Amino acid sequence: MSKLSLIHPQPKGLEPYVIKAAIDPAAVTACLWTSDQSLESIPAWATRWPGPMSVLMTTAALPSSTEHEALLNRLSALQSQNPHVNSTLSLHLLHLDPKTPDNPNAFLNLARLFAQTSRVVLFPGNFSSAPPKALYRSILAQQSGPSASIEPAPGHIAFKHKPVIFTMRGQTSFPFSPLAPVMLARDDAVWCTERFFPPLSRAADWEECLWQVWLENFGDVDVRQSRGWLQEASPVLSADSALAVSACIKLRRRLVAKYRSETCVLSTRQLAALRGANKGVDAKKTRWLKRICRNWISA
Repeated sequence: MSKLSLIHPQPKGLEPYVIKAAIDPAAVTACLWTSDQSLESIPAWATRWPGPMSVLMTTAALPSSTEHEALLNRLSALQSQNPHVNSTLSLHLLHLDPKTPDNPNAFLNLARLFAQTSRVVLFPGNFSSAPPKALYRSILAQQSGPSASIEPAPGHIAFKHKPVIFTMRGQTSFPFSPLAPVMLARDDAVWCTERFFPPLSRAADWEECLWQVWLENFGDVDVRQSRGWLQEASPVLSADSALAVSACIKLRRRLVAKYRSETCVLSTRQLAALRGANKGVDAKKTRWLKRICRNWISA
């Protein structure tokens, strides 16, 4: 529950598996978060993702309150009216103080924590971005390839999948498409945290998560490009809001430079301290780090 410690004020309560679907362990779970105000968005999104979903839902309703009971009734109606959702959705309620700001990465981490499969896809855009209908089938088809189907012998290390970044247009390297989803092991060592950057946009904050995944894997990630994503239109900013955003951009640039410089230094030190038996692989990683981090460390 350390993932909750970053949320302030402290949550009033956490209810895992308010809804719990029976899941095939070989499936891949979509992880998302939303507020109770967007409950009705779930069925439409689920039509484009036939696999399991782990959704962290935030609510200002206090546990055991009248509002809480009403929300549970709405969730029950959602199940009864949508058989597909009933068979794929696992939903977890997080009771928050009304003054609690959004903590998107922490919420997404909780959805991932409670996923019932070993592989998950993190959708940072939540229900504002829906995947192509064929995406889930293509993921399963690629997972069932020869390397993925081999069971490791007792005492051997299990086959480790690379993280996969799903881009919506031509980027095959960092920076990737805004709000690009990431598929990785549920228990992967990389857990994105809040960066405490000014709240410029969700896409700006998620970019640092993609940087973290990319850097900690020394660029060894799969990048899959696909078409057919559904995106909600972004709101148009007023003149005053645009001025405030401009100030945030300047501050964020400084924070980004500092963060990337620090992560580059840390990765370099970790690689030096944890050198493996394969010197060729270590040398390749070292060259990659030097090339990618040159501008950030010198800055």
